[in-house]
Amino acid sequence: MEEQKILVVDDEIANLQKLRRTFINRYPVLAASSGKEALQLVEKDNNIAVIVADQRMPDMTGVEFLRHTLVPLPHAVRIILTGFTDVEVLMEAINSCKVFRYIVKPWDPPDLLMTVERGLEAYQLAVENERFRRELVRRERLARELEIARDIQRYILPTKYPLIEGYEMAVEYHPAREVGGDLYDFDWNPVTKTLQVVIGDVSGKSIPAALYGAVFSGQMRTLFAHSTSPAQMLAFLNDKLVSRFQVANYIAVAHLCLNVADGTGVLANGGMPYPYLARGSQVSKLTVGGVPLGLLEGSEYGEIELKMRKDDVLILTSDGVTDAMDPQGQMYDEQRLIESIRCHAGAPISECVKHLYRAISEFTGKAEVNDDITILALRRCQ
Repeated sequence: MEEQKILVVDDEIANLQKLRRTFINRYPVLAASSGKEALQLVEKDNNIAVIVADQRMPDMTGVEFLRHTLVPLPHAVRIILTGFTDVEVLMEAINSCKVFRYIVKPWDPPDLLMTVERGLEAYQLAVENERFRRELVRRERLARELEIARDIQRYILPTKYPLIEGYEMAVEYHPAREVGGDLYDFDWNPVTKTLQVVIGDVSGKSIPAALYGAVFSGQMRTLFAHSTSPAQMLAFLNDKLVSRFQVANYIAVAHLCLNVADGTGVLANGGMPYPYLARGSQVSKLTVGGVPLGLLEGSEYGEIELKMRKDDVLILTSDGVTDAMDPQGQMYDEQRLIESIRCHAGAPISECVKHLYRAISEFTGKAEVNDDITILALRRCQ
């Protein structure tokens, strides 16, 4: 930070030189022989911490000059020098100009120096208080913005799962920060017996990711009612994102369309981790990949067909699961996840996802969590 300066103002040259000599070996000193000249210095330099001004000057009084400095230098310490005692002037200076001290000429240089040093302490305290106040305002504003982002996210993330005879579903969602970039959604059509499931991961974190995810979720929900295959839906949304949002964000998405009557489904994937199908003690990986949405216009997406039998469990996760690290920097990795699925897939579905998340939490311990974690599970019960 630049060293704090002292501005001395007096129309008598001898007094001005005496003032300069009082401070010159201790502080940077600016000198002016009139109020007008001093105001020009104030306009050019906002690092003036102390102003020592004569009261009687030909172009303007010291009080008038100091009043002009209140806006550009709100925290500056102001000291008036005068050759006479005028109670009315003294009260005006104190009340309207925030004058720190009123000193009668002739002054004693050591006494004036001590007064200035005390004034500098007051100045530093005022500056720190102002910095603290601004930081408090900034944090309050950020807290309000985070609350708005949380409200948006609470609105777009479903709190209830579709009630489908013969199936059960559950989700564990844990953002790394106050708001996250992971998203999920469902659409159940009882007429066509079709369940659509989406899980996604927006690049980035916190408020920007949440807002970008909100826009994407709104677009996807409008497409649920159309008879569009998962691959076609991802391709359409990808082109929409690329053409409309010229930003660095992208969204990894997996989309499942399942006929609950016979358990057959189609899954398309744009950059999400491969889903897993647990059948008894066997856990198989559904290997279908693709480019995250919003990166490349014209991207095409493949599909994989699947069939869920009785007691099968389908697990979809975000990459925060396998990328989670312990305090030593080791990743949770895919093998640990598969073993955890094998151990807990037989539990009630809500307990299953809780067990899966608890295993990750025990692995990471006190290590910092750097990515959102979402685990979505669907079981066919009959």
